[in-house]
Amino acid sequence: MAAGASGPTMTLGRKKKTRSIWDDPDALEVVNIPLEQLHPNPFNPRVVYRDEDIDELTESIKAEGGVLQDLSVAEVDGFLEYWRPRLAETQPDKLDELEEKLGSVPAGDYVTLIGHNRKLALAGAGYETAPCKITNSKIPRARLLGLPENMRRIPLNPIEEALGFQGALDDGMVQAEVAAQTGCRQPHISRRVKLLKLPVDVQQAVMDGLAVSEAEVLLDRLTAPEQYQQAWMIMKEEGIKAAFAAARILSPPAPAPSKASPKANPVPQQKTHSPDELEPETHLEKSAAGTVSKRNEHAPDDADSGAADRQQTHSEKQDEPEPDPRTEAAQQRMQACRTVVELGVPSNPRETLRLLAPALLVAPSKAARETAHEWLQSTIKPVGPVVARPEKYFAEVSASGDAKLTAHVALAVALAVAEHRASADRPWDAQDRDYIAHLKSAVNYQPTDWELTRLGGK
Repeated sequence: MAAGASGPTMTLGRKKKTRSIWDDPDALEVVNIPLEQLHPNPFNPRVVYRDEDIDELTESIKAEGGVLQDLSVAEVDGFLEYWRPRLAETQPDKLDELEEKLGSVPAGDYVTLIGHNRKLALAGAGYETAPCKITNSKIPRARLLGLPENMRRIPLNPIEEALGFQGALDDGMVQAEVAAQTGCRQPHISRRVKLLKLPVDVQQAVMDGLAVSEAEVLLDRLTAPEQYQQAWMIMKEEGIKAAFAAARILSPPAPAPSKASPKANPVPQQKTHSPDELEPETHLEKSAAGTVSKRNEHAPDDADSGAADRQQTHSEKQDEPEPDPRTEAAQQRMQACRTVVELGVPSNPRETLRLLAPALLVAPSKAARETAHEWLQSTIKPVGPVVARPEKYFAEVSASGDAKLTAHVALAVALAVAEHRASADRPWDAQDRDYIAHLKSAVNYQPTDWELTRLGGK
């Protein structure tokens, strides 16, 4: 660069060398600016400020005798001049937010592009001014600037990251550029931005501590906003995992048949009984004079019929066997297995591998293979080829070379092997406990009292 080159020419040289958001082309000196003249960046992605984080930074400033890195600020007038027309054209709702936050700020004040946490900590440490570099050239990148700063100092929560990434995309950047500027991988940016499709209350739950993996399950399994909302309500009301709630939305369980479901509008049937056909306790007793009781003699026919029907119903209830707890438990496990198969192989397969390992040591029985085949073919979207015969189905899956499909089918077979083993008349052992534990982990399965006894109270 030639001697005596102007400031802007030097700026271009520095930009060409680094080309990152940390460029300071117009920050040639540090200026101490009163804290009351520093205002937050309206595009700062951080929504939640934790007192303990600011307190920690405050103690660090006290120990160091000040901040280790200067704040980056821009003049409010230039900030508004740049952003007002752009937001008016593309995002009027954001313009209202901009005016609310900066519209009444005194002329000559500054927007804190990078370092708002440090400003708060300086105030907590008793400082009245902050060392700042005036960097008006960074105004066009105001949405993106807070991301690396916040991510490396006090981490943003996932929704805050998503808002920051989306703001940069709204400014015309592509994900690859955002990745290069922030040091994040592009898939991470894509997953975070996708979180903004969730309803507001689910986003708030993520900010409050709901695992991102749970939110991502809803996004991966469901497609419509109303489905996300329904699944979230199920998760909250029943305390179950996202995978199980999503499966409930996609494939709601059929209502259990009532044990005593009367037919609509039953028509009383009149019956005529001879004395020999009556039960001993209903046989009319003769009076001492040899006459039939007048009360029974003049009872209407439909009353006789109703009494007989009630007696018959009572007799049927007495004959009805008590439900078998073993059978009921097996039916519930089968439904849980169907749900697991519907959801597929989880992204973290550790528990699945624990389940698969024992099944690989024994050849699955014909019955287990048929059960797995029925589960796989009866899902909302059948898994693999639609083939009626299990032997042909498994042969086609094996020959497909599709690793994801093969893993999905192997999971179903392992579940079927475990279920047939658990249904056999034998004491339960560690493999059965692993099987039940997998159902609990995958779909929040709740063991019956009979199963808890079999598990030894575990």
